[in-house]
Amino acid sequence: MTLDFSVKGKLKIRMDNYVKNMLEDFPIKFNKDSKQETPAGNDLLKAGKRKLPNAEYRQIFHTTVARGLYVSNRARLDIHPILALRVREPTESDWKKCVCMM
Repeated sequence: MTLDFSVKGKLKIRMDNYVKNMLEDFPIKFNKDSKQETPAGNDLLKAGKRKLPNAEYRQIFHTTVARGLYVSNRARLDIHPILALRVREPTESDWKKCVCMM
């Protein structure tokens, strides 16, 4: 987190490095042209039925959601609440939403 006091009377909080580290640690690599306007899709509130296939993906999902919650509490309040509800038993649908968020 970078605190920028360059403008008198204003504080700008930047989390670029934190988000960059999140992207570097995420197993799916994105190119610079990969863009998603919003992690919300038509199925945002629908819970999938098929669970993630292995413990490794569940752990990655849990870690990514936790790190995203840290960012959302400070910078992007709109991106995370729905995924946070699903960390106990994430489904393939939740994984796709996590990838869209990243």
